[in-house]
This record gives sequence, structure tokens and C-alpha cells, in this order.
Amino acid sequence: MKSNKRNWVWGQAVRILLTAFFFLCQTEVLPAQGERGRYIDEALQMELADQFFKEGDFIGAVREYKRFLFFFPHSVRVDEAMLKTAKSYFNEMKWDEAISCGDDLIRKSPPAPIKSEAFILQGDAWMEKKQYSQARLSFQRAQEISPGTLLTEEAQLRLARTYLKEGSWKEAIREFRKLDRDSKLYPRAEYFAQGLDRIQEIPQKSPATAGVLSAILPGAGQAYSEEYGRAAISFLLNGLFIWGMVESFQHKNYVVGGILTFFELGWYSANIINAVNSAHKYNRKKTQEYIDKLEKGSQVSMGLSLQGKTPVLVFHYFF
Repeated sequence: MKSNKRNWVWGQAVRILLTAFFFLCQTEVLPAQGERGRYIDEALQMELADQFFKEGDFIGAVREYKRFLFFFPHSVRVDEAMLKTAKSYFNEMKWDEAISCGDDLIRKSPPAPIKSEAFILQGDAWMEKKQYSQARLSFQRAQEISPGTLLTEEAQLRLARTYLKEGSWKEAIREFRKLDRDSKLYPRAEYFAQGLDRIQEIPQKSPATAGVLSAILPGAGQAYSEEYGRAAISFLLNGLFIWGMVESFQHKNYVVGGILTFFELGWYSANIINAVNSAHKYNRKKTQEYIDKLEKGSQVSMGLSLQGKTPVLVFHYFF
């Protein structure tokens, strides 16, 4: 009798514990079930990631795109999420991470437009790293994958810009002029080509002339190169040492005169070298200013929007 009673008590206890367990589970689940729109599906997750991207929070965007890839690995928008992850890293100036994400996407063999844009993005990252040869390889791969498309033309335009960045003007002009006249990008390419045709018109200073002028009169070469502060310092320092030399020898203080002569020879030689460098610096500055104005005169934006499995290229350029 006691054994039956004991079994009955244990049975009741088990029922109470199970009831409590299920009740607790239901209290956690029911609010989520009762509140409509709280479930995160792939569309909502992508919208969240895109919102971070639009707001410029690219690290947050990377986190949300990766969350999308984790929860929805079989979605038709996986390629889009991977591409946008790479773009987020690029916008955050994390060039190596952008290149690595591009590699992951390319290995998946996505549709040709997406694969081409991944190569273009990698080329841009290599260009930011100043590895122009590697950038050209990426742009060439993009052209091979999508021949005869706007992406191919965009890759050609960017390939030409690698030579522009390197200062290889003739090669840049040649590459810009490879774009056909009927291309939408032809006006921009020709704008760059014509601008580079006029690069010889940039004001330049002769390093030889600057050196000769400073040899005749210390500081004159720097003034010729429009570095008037350096010109004044060079003139005063050399003038003081020369004055000290003359005074020392006139007063027969040959030891001091010899020491001052030794140092003056160093200052005098440095003055000539500095004048030559000032001319080179002036030329580089004027060339860079010209190139910067040339690049600012034409801007381009390109993006890929995916509607399900259909990639849509959005492209704008303006002067």
C-alpha cells in the first residue's frame, strides 16, 4: 500500500515539473508568436544590413551581411550579400579584407556580372594599395568574364587609370582610347586622354637652372622654384658663413677661417642640391595638381542591384 502511494506521489511530482517546464517554455515563445512581424526572414535581414550600409556604418553592415550568410546560406541573395560585404570592407578602407571577400565570392562561380564586379572591386583595392600591376590583372579578368558589356568598358577605364596613377602618360592615353566611340564611357575616357595630351603644358622648372642659380647666388634657385622661405634661409646662412670667413681671414684668424670655410662648403653644396630638389618638387606638385583637377572634372558611380537571381547594373557618370 505504501509502495503504491509512493509511486502516486512521484507521478504527481513528475507531472507538476513537466507542466511547469512546458509553461516556462510557452512564456518565452508566446510573446514572439503573438507579435506579428518579429520573425527575421532573409528580406528583413538584408534590409537591416543595407540600412547600416546606407548610414555609413560599414562595420555594422559587415556584421549583418555575415549574419545573413550564416542564417540563409541557400538564399538566392547570397552572392549579393557577399559582394556587399566586400564593398563594406572597401568603404572602410580595409583593402586586404575586401580582396579576400572578393576571392571567396569568385570561388563560388557566381553569375558573370557579379563575378566581374568582384574583380573590379578587387582591382580598386589593389589600386588603393598602389599595387598597380596586380590591379590591372584584376581589371583584365573582369573584361574576360563579361566581354562586350558595360562592366568590360568600366574595367578598361579603370585599367587606364592605373597608368595615370603611375605617371605613365603615354600608356594611359593608349588605354583610354581603346574605348569605342559608341561606348557610354567614351566621353569620359576621351576627356582623360585629351587632358593627358596637354600635360606638357603644365608649368615646369628646370632643375639644372635652379642649381646654377643657387651656385651663383645661394637661395636664388629656391626662389626660382617659388620656395621663398627656403631661399631666404639659404641666403642668410651662406651669407653669414661667407662673412665670417672673410672677417676671420682679414684678421689673420686662419684656424677659425678654415673651420668656417669647411662648414660653408657643406652649406654651399647643400644649397645647390636643395635648389635642384626644389625644382623637382615644384614639377611634381604642379603635375599632381593637374591630375587631381583632371580626375575631379569627371566622376563615376556604379553599383549592382540584384532582384532575386537577376543582376541589374546601375551606372551614372557626370562632368
